[in-house]
Amino acid sequence: AVISARGLIKSYGPNTVLRGVSLDIYPGESVAVMGPSGSGKSTVARLLARFHDPVEGSVLLGGDDLRDIAVRDVHRSVSVVFQDPQLLTLPLRENIRLARRDATDGEIMAAAKLANLDTVIAALPKGLDSVVNVDVTFSGGEAQRVAIARSIVTDAPVLIFDEATAYADPASEALIQSAIERLARSRTVIVIAHRLSTIRNADRN
Repeated sequence: AVISARGLIKSYGPNTVLRGVSLDIYPGESVAVMGPSGSGKSTVARLLARFHDPVEGSVLLGGDDLRDIAVRDVHRSVSVVFQDPQLLTLPLRENIRLARRDATDGEIMAAAKLANLDTVIAALPKGLDSVVNVDVTFSGGEAQRVAIARSIVTDAPVLIFDEATAYADPASEALIQSAIERLARSRTVIVIAHRLSTIRNADRN
């Protein structure tokens, strides 16, 4: 389905961070949203996934206003990987299937492979049973790949990456970028970034 924005205005207190933003993103497109820190890029991501509602304007999914769609249904269609992924002190399996509790180990590992996380899991003595922050401590880049695998497991057709490489070292950044490019072949991908290297293969900027 097409995801669209019409005349978005968003304020936080007295500060207006978005004014009159409109866009159309079509199924299967890879679209980059660029701009300096504080320009409202992350606010766009949150509005497109209905973590917030605009002060004015609307976000449409398949022509329907997100405010007319149940929040759980929005999040089945639009999944976001934020720059600071939240991992819980639970087995890795539960962290990855957090948004879809019925995901099988096969589905989890398929998502992990797409996210370039499978070799990390294979190296863990307890594998998917490893408890995060107890049996394993992930680097920033590895945590991002866990979050990407989590989004893939939801099977949402629209994936939004909000500064997904912000805390990654160069090696992890390359793996995250590779995962995003792989996902862009079969899903609608929106990449929020301030570095050109993150969006080099986007269809539109």
